[in-house]
Amino acid sequence: MNTRDLNLTDAVVFRREVQQQISRSAESLSLFIVDMSGIKKIFSRNNPEIGRTFLSNIARLLQRICREHDKIYRIGDFTFGITLANVSSDIHIQLAAEKMVRVYDTAVHDLDVPYKAGVFIGIARCPENSTKAHDLIRKAGVALEASRTADDPYFVYRPDAVETLSLKWNLQEEVGAGITARDFDLHYQPKVSLSTGRVVGAEALLRWTSDSHGSVPPDIFIVIAREIGRMNELTQSLLTTALRQASEWPCRDDSGCEVSVNLEAESLKDPDIADVIASSLSIWGGNDHQLTLEITEAALVTESDTNFALLHKLRSMGIGLSIDDFGTGYSALSYFKSIPASELKIDKSFIYNMLESTGDRSIVATVIELAHRFDMQVVAEGVESAEQLDLLSELGCDVAQGYYFSKPLPQQEYCRWLRNAETTLKEMVPDR
Repeated sequence: MNTRDLNLTDAVVFRREVQQQISRSAESLSLFIVDMSGIKKIFSRNNPEIGRTFLSNIARLLQRICREHDKIYRIGDFTFGITLANVSSDIHIQLAAEKMVRVYDTAVHDLDVPYKAGVFIGIARCPENSTKAHDLIRKAGVALEASRTADDPYFVYRPDAVETLSLKWNLQEEVGAGITARDFDLHYQPKVSLSTGRVVGAEALLRWTSDSHGSVPPDIFIVIAREIGRMNELTQSLLTTALRQASEWPCRDDSGCEVSVNLEAESLKDPDIADVIASSLSIWGGNDHQLTLEITEAALVTESDTNFALLHKLRSMGIGLSIDDFGTGYSALSYFKSIPASELKIDKSFIYNMLESTGDRSIVATVIELAHRFDMQVVAEGVESAEQLDLLSELGCDVAQGYYFSKPLPQQEYCRWLRNAETTLKEMVPDR
C-alpha cells in the first residue's frame, strides 16, 4: 500500500491517482475524505512539534486497517484522501468509517492532552455518484461539509445534501450582506410591572427576512452569523439599534425605557465583547440603566469562572443582567449564589402549564422566592391569559411578559402601543 509517506499530495496528482483507481477497480470504489483539522487547536496549545508525531501515528494506524490495494493520500495539513476498492454497500462503508474514527480517537488519546477535537469524514461512491475523479472528489467534499454541518463523524453523499448545503451557502452570503447593509429589524415585546400596571421596559427580538427565503428564524441566522465570523458586528448593530430606538419611546419616565437585549452564549467567549457593548453604550446609551442583557442559564454555567468575571465587569458598567430561560435543565445553586444578576426570567414552559400542573406551579413559586432572597427581580415569560397573570400576582412575581399584553412589535407599532398602554393595561393587571 502506498501511503505517500507524510508528504502532501498535489491536487492534480490526487485527481489523477483517483481516476486510475476508478479505472482499475473491477466493481466499485469509495472515496473517503478524512478531515482532522480540529486537532490544530491541540497543537496550538501545546508543543507544535507533536503534530509530526500525530501524523506519523495516524499514517501507521490507517495502514493497519487498509488492504494492500487501498490507497491513502495526505491532501491537506491534517486531511487524508482514502480510496477503498470494492467497498460500496452501506454496511461496509459504515464499518470502514467507524474504523477510521477509532483510529483517530486512538491517535488523539496517545497525545495524552486534556482536549477533545472531532474528526469529519465525507464519502462518495463510484459508480453510484460518479465515474469521474474530479466529480467524485467534489461530491466527497460536499459530504464532508454535510458531516460538519450535522456534527456527525461521517456522511455519505446523496443528492439532497447538495440542496441543503446550497441553501446554507446562499444564506451565508445573504446574512453577510444583510449585516453589512443593516437589514436586520428589531421587534419589541413589553414587560409589565404587576405592582403598578405600568410598562417597565421591553425585550428586543431580532428579526430578518431573506429576499430568497422569506422570514428566517433567529436560531438559523444567528448560527450562520457566528459561522461566518460576523457575530460581533451583528451584536453591536443590535445593541446600537435597540438603544437608539429605546431613546425614541414615548415613556412616562426612564424606567419604562429600559430595553433588554439577548446576548448569545458564544459572545461571552469573545474577549472583545465588553468593548463592543461599551462602544454601543457610548453612542446611544445615555443612562446606562436603560440596558439589560439577557443571558441563558446554560451560558452562565458553561465556563462559569470566565463568564462570571465578564458579567461582574458588565455590572460595574451599570448594565443590568438577566438570567434567561431559568429552570430549563441547567439549574445549579452552587453557581446561582455567585451570579451577579439583577433579574431572573422564568421559562415560559413552566408558565404555560402552571394552572393545570401543581408541579410547575410549585416550581414557579420556589423560583420566585429564591430570586427574591438574592434581591433579583422576577419576570415571567410567555403569559397568555388573565388566569396566568392572577396566579403570578398571587405568587409574588414582579413583572410579566407575553402575548396577553402584546406580541413583539416593530418600532413604530410599539411606540403607538406605548402611547395607549396606560389605558390598555389598567383593566389587564390585577391589584395586589
